Amino acid sequence: MRIIRTVALWAAMGGAFLVLPAPRPALAGVLTADTVWQGRVAVGEDVVVPAGVTLTVRAGTVVTVSAAESTKTDPEYLSPLTEITVRGRLVVEGTAVAPVLFSGEGTKTGGWAGIIVDHGAATLSECRVSGAETGVTVIDGTLRLQRSALRDNRYGLVAQGGRVEAAVEGSRIAGNDYGLFALNGARVTTSGTTVAGNRKKDTFSASMKGGREEQGVPPAAESPVGRRYRDEVLRGETLWRGRVVVDGVVRVPEGSRLVIMPGAIVEFTKKDTNGDGIGENGLLIQGRLVAKGTAAQPIVFRSAEAVKSPGDWDAINIMNSAGAQNLIEHCRVEHAYRALHFHFSNVAIHDSVLTGNYRGVQFQESVVDLTGNTISGNRSGVQGRDATVIFAGNLLEGNYLGGNFFRTQLTARGNRIVGNGREGLRIRECTASVRENLVDGNRFGLMVADTYFGELDRNCISNNLEIGLSVKNCDNLEVAGNIIAANGINGLNLQDARALISGNLFSDNGERGIGVQSSGGTVTGNNFGGNGLYAIDLEGKKELAAPGNWWGGDDPDRVICDRRDDPVRGEVTHDRPAGTPFAVAWPLPSVTTDLTWRGVITVERPAAVSVGATLGIAPGTTVRFARGAGLAVKGKLLAKGTGEATIVFTSAGAKEPSAWDEVLLEYATGSEIAHCVFEYATWGIHSHFTDLLVTDSLFSRNYGGMRFRSGPVRIGHSTFTGNTIGIRAYIGNAVIAENTITGNETGIFVREKGGGLTISRNNLAGNSSYGIRVGDFNNEDVDARDNWWGPGDPAAAIYDARNEPGIGFVRYEPHLTGPAGAGGGAKP
Repeated sequence: MRIIRTVALWAAMGGAFLVLPAPRPALAGVLTADTVWQGRVAVGEDVVVPAGVTLTVRAGTVVTVSAAESTKTDPEYLSPLTEITVRGRLVVEGTAVAPVLFSGEGTKTGGWAGIIVDHGAATLSECRVSGAETGVTVIDGTLRLQRSALRDNRYGLVAQGGRVEAAVEGSRIAGNDYGLFALNGARVTTSGTTVAGNRKKDTFSASMKGGREEQGVPPAAESPVGRRYRDEVLRGETLWRGRVVVDGVVRVPEGSRLVIMPGAIVEFTKKDTNGDGIGENGLLIQGRLVAKGTAAQPIVFRSAEAVKSPGDWDAINIMNSAGAQNLIEHCRVEHAYRALHFHFSNVAIHDSVLTGNYRGVQFQESVVDLTGNTISGNRSGVQGRDATVIFAGNLLEGNYLGGNFFRTQLTARGNRIVGNGREGLRIRECTASVRENLVDGNRFGLMVADTYFGELDRNCISNNLEIGLSVKNCDNLEVAGNIIAANGINGLNLQDARALISGNLFSDNGERGIGVQSSGGTVTGNNFGGNGLYAIDLEGKKELAAPGNWWGGDDPDRVICDRRDDPVRGEVTHDRPAGTPFAVAWPLPSVTTDLTWRGVITVERPAAVSVGATLGIAPGTTVRFARGAGLAVKGKLLAKGTGEATIVFTSAGAKEPSAWDEVLLEYATGSEIAHCVFEYATWGIHSHFTDLLVTDSLFSRNYGGMRFRSGPVRIGHSTFTGNTIGIRAYIGNAVIAENTITGNETGIFVREKGGGLTISRNNLAGNSSYGIRVGDFNNEDVDARDNWWGPGDPAAAIYDARNEPGIGFVRYEPHLTGPAGAGGGAKP
């Protein structure tokens, strides 16, 4: 049975409110009836105002909240700090002469969580909130803040989510670290309000890119109920198939096994005996559970209620089942308090969907294998402690809290941790290997605290709304080979950290590549470029060693903020700066989010740019491909170099044709390639059904420079030389103009349907076989007027119907009598 949580003692009595006299403390837990606070109220632990309940705070009330950071596990709470969470309604009735005060115990800023309006509603009048991590947080709820003050908090007001409606009237948000943040489409209006004098930032607005992915499809057909259970014990081996309804707690004792067949639907009715809004029915496995669905016939666990909500039922609880592994595979679990909850057990969860729950997975003192799952749309995705965990190949997306691991031996590899409302992944007191993950579009990406051994290698930490990677109170930590880019404020934050930070790319972060409060580690061998304010900003007084980095072509003194800018700060030593960028390997199989590559990027295996994503390549960048590697673009590629800063696509190994594969664009409309060099490829560019512009580029020493099908394609002011085939067209629609196509075996090969080509004002002389060769299946004429073919008869440089009847003519008259003024292409 789940542990029954404490509840508040306030209750509605005879239709009247029970009012706690001062100085009686408020008790922790979930308020089960409308409640009034007045006088002096001490909040020692978390308080939740659930849906349907109103908490009223009378004028003149002083609420003091205890400062505590716990390892609490109840999913209804959203912070490790003491919080007041509103899912129902909060009314604060302060007046000018008797304001209401909410403050933390003592003077510590950030000692309590603050007031969290979580899908609820709050009206705060003449209210003062101080000492909190965030004075007021609004998550997809409504807020009216009138004539109030939020000060001496870490954040004043944070509004998050497209359903937020927040009106701030006649108020003051000042003296915090950060003032007013509006995230992910929150609508905040201010009138007669001052947001100023906050220590680090007054206002900030950002939204994640993209949206939730499809979370799997529930069964198409509903079978009739085959079995119904109340509070029962299943001894021996029990087989469930079809549709099962659980109206109680079903227990599988030690030595027994429950097997659930593919396509089964298990529904739980809601029973709430203590009035806290959380259902109590569920499964308790003390023996073994085998729930093995298939991709075509998943097993579904869900609410039986007509209107389904998170917390309608308790959990699949697995307790003291540490022998044979419990298996949950191809399952879908919805509407639970804790979808999967286990202690002292051995559990594998594979290829399953956990969505619409208070918490997706919660465990402790267990051996856990979480592989290939989608954990999405829960209040909290994963929370685990004191366990050994494999967390691999999962999608952790769109939860308010992503993953939280405490005192675990954690291997996290190949996950997509995206679009979570707070931390994507939080690691505390762990031994952790975090490798080759995408951490993108969360409010905070990856937070590592109180950890004394671990490695964070080859991850892409990008587009997080505030901070990409935060490292606090850590030692013996390696941060290497990561792409830390395009985060809203800082790429990396260091506080009381000793870490070796090497081989990373810090680029395009909104303010700082690295923000440092205090660090005894070393920052070396990294690339910095395109960060908004500084590559490194040292706020603390201790020296930071940052030798041998590449500073993106900037003067290090200009992009480092330290003692030279403010004498109370420490110094960033930056001797031996690199004259050229270090090679940084792209760590993931795909680019699924908007990103820019800078410096030298090595692609070690075939990589892709997903539909909806844009990959930018900054001027001056070199992209090196290992043998067999290439880039398949189904989103958009913007490789726009300049005359002074060419982009180079080249081989990471042998310098010979076909040393790497190709840049393939499929339906990659809007892509642009300018001032680029393609060399040593099988095909430099291979384009299908893409509206593509290629200008001022060089294709040299490839098997083929460029091939395309359909289009429209425009190729101009470029050079194709030293290739077996310069350009190949297949059923193409293209304008090929003002290029130099020389020194190839075949300049342009028209494989089939060349009637859509316009080839003009090019230099087509000097190719060893033909300037243009028409293929055996081309039965259309090719428009190639006004080109230079070299001295002599142009027909000698052409293979067409004159050589092989029936394959179409190259119409080359009139032709130029001297070289055209064609573009020379990019310089290698």
